[in-house]
Amino acid sequence: MTDHPHSPNQSRRPSSGDAHSASDSQLVEVHSHLARDKEEPREGFSLLPIVVVFVFCGFGFWAGLYLTRNAAGFSSSAFDLNAPREVANDGPKAFEPDLAKGEKLYLQQCASCHQANGLGVPGAFPPLAGSPWVQGNEERIIKIALAGIAGEIEVKGNKYNGNMPNIGAGLKDAQLANIISYVRSAWGNHSDPVMDTKVAEVRKAIGSRGQYSPKEILEQHPLETK
Repeated sequence: MTDHPHSPNQSRRPSSGDAHSASDSQLVEVHSHLARDKEEPREGFSLLPIVVVFVFCGFGFWAGLYLTRNAAGFSSSAFDLNAPREVANDGPKAFEPDLAKGEKLYLQQCASCHQANGLGVPGAFPPLAGSPWVQGNEERIIKIALAGIAGEIEVKGNKYNGNMPNIGAGLKDAQLANIISYVRSAWGNHSDPVMDTKVAEVRKAIGSRGQYSPKEILEQHPLETK
């Protein structure tokens, strides 16, 4: 059997050395691409870490301040969990005589007759300053204000034949209480203030009756003598 020489055009199989060379070339090329794509280091620094540090420091400071003010020394006896809790009271406040409001209402409702100084008008309107009619028993002046009074009345030795209307009928209990409290404490008068509840009590008791006469009111509430 005759051996035939290799044809010059016959393809040549790659050797193992050639395969290793190709593989090395590919690795080099890949590393080159990675090196080019890798972000170059930048100079300077980022503010974000510093901001985060300051935020945490601020939070820690606030937490410490809160605990200092509200921890009550970390004492277990500082807060009584069984103590009765206060219930918010949204109801009306208790009445307290307001002399400033009473003076303002007096000037609006009464001063045209009894004058701002409480001295009245001689021969026409009796004075309230130093008058026993407005001092002493509070029901006397409350009834006069609510129902009015008509007829001859003597005040401090002088007689007046006046006709006082029922000014209190158009006022609220608190308003009338403030007026009477002011009158009983102004111009040298020294009598206790009047509560709105007392005005309401008298208003209910007398109803919508007509004017009192001086005789009738004195029979019910005689003037006090010093």
